[in-house]
Amino acid sequence: MKTVMMADNGRMTLPAEARQRLRLRGEAEFEVEVDEAGDALILRPVIVVLREDAWAYTPEHRELLVHAHADSREGRVHRLTESELTELAD
Repeated sequence: MKTVMMADNGRMTLPAEARQRLRLRGEAEFEVEVDEAGDALILRPVIVVLREDAWAYTPEHRELLVHAHADSREGRVHRLTESELTELAD
């Protein structure tokens, strides 16, 4: 069993083995939960997404990506030049 010390300011250091198993490098953010019994601390690594970028992770957008990837695999794609893209934007 590994133990972790907590400093007066609440700072803890995760053992190298735990960081390796979780594939953590450098700084990381965690979701913190205390279990229902109140005797265990659960840390889950998280990736924080800016609110302005959150649209890309909505179920609706993810569904569009599923269809787009299927179209691409089946060859149902149309390549546009930069000028064609500009015309679409106008």
